[in-house]
Amino acid sequence: MIHIIIGTKAQLIKMIPIIKGLKKNGIGFNLIDLGQHSLIAQDLREEFDLDEPDYFLSKGTNIATVKQAAVWIAKIFFRSLSVSWIKKELFLNKGGVCLIHGDTLSTLIGLYLAKRAKLKTAHIEAGLRSFCWREPFPEEIFRLIAMRFSDILFAPSEWAFNNLKNMGFKNKAILIPGNTGEESAEISASNKKIRLDLKTESFCLFTFHRIENILFKKRLRLVVETLLKISSLMPVIFIQHPPTLNNLRKTGLINRLEGIKNIHYHKILSHGQFLSLLKKCDFVVTDGGSVQEEAFYLGKPCLLLRKRTERKEGLGENTVLSGLDQNKIDYFLKSYASLRREAAFLNIPGPSAKIIEKLLKYSRNS
Repeated sequence: MIHIIIGTKAQLIKMIPIIKGLKKNGIGFNLIDLGQHSLIAQDLREEFDLDEPDYFLSKGTNIATVKQAAVWIAKIFFRSLSVSWIKKELFLNKGGVCLIHGDTLSTLIGLYLAKRAKLKTAHIEAGLRSFCWREPFPEEIFRLIAMRFSDILFAPSEWAFNNLKNMGFKNKAILIPGNTGEESAEISASNKKIRLDLKTESFCLFTFHRIENILFKKRLRLVVETLLKISSLMPVIFIQHPPTLNNLRKTGLINRLEGIKNIHYHKILSHGQFLSLLKKCDFVVTDGGSVQEEAFYLGKPCLLLRKRTERKEGLGENTVLSGLDQNKIDYFLKSYASLRREAAFLNIPGPSAKIIEKLLKYSRNS
């Protein structure tokens, strides 16, 4: 049996090609939703025409505060004290292999639950590294733990595969190559049913939510200054993440943004809606790794508001890694037009199909 554990929006998006591939080929699987982004995941399932998960650990909310996260983790911890509950309720008393993704808290929880049930684990997007535990934090640490204790490591590129070899994980590393996120982006980008009414044809798409940006006032101030500078040049569509808004309010920086007519606020969008905005915008400003990837696939100029990134997509091409340096930010804003590229997906033959092929072999031998 193939077990799949997801918790966040990004994890579900990048698992979608695998889920669809398994279903298309009539291969049985067990999908477990830890519920970190429960409401967002529900919208994604509707958008991608997916069935409900086989098991919900938490349902009806999106975890956006420390208090909510603490309650969620405590709930999982107390339930996981019973190994019989994990084996019976989560993994249906079936062996096989458990698939986890990425570098979030849900990744580690999925790894922990699978190990408690004595299942083998396979990690998607293994080998991505920033080589600095503080950036991105805590994701770089989470990814290292996931790679250390997983049994199979799916590397999405030669660079990631070489990182795994250098870490001593060659024997359990598998080069796919390619990222399932590209398959999901291609599905969303080609969805003609997605419609967004925009009052402007020229605009910047702006989104940030990383912990190391929103918890430090100095960084948060720089992000706000960048947002204000762009709004003096063109309209900005600012995607509102609840943790970002909470910290803007706590620091009082939200007051700097009030009354700015060129800033248009928008709630978190479905994947297809976001890709629709990304396709139409002049450029995107973000601190998100998945957005960095998607901007690369679509050839959009991208200003990355981070000091380091664990991804190579777009660097030296359409993406400028700012390092939170004002000079680099100003450079991008003056020259972003020169960074435009034709939208072109890499067309790597089905990374999801290769992952499924390897999982089937592994699950049969487990």
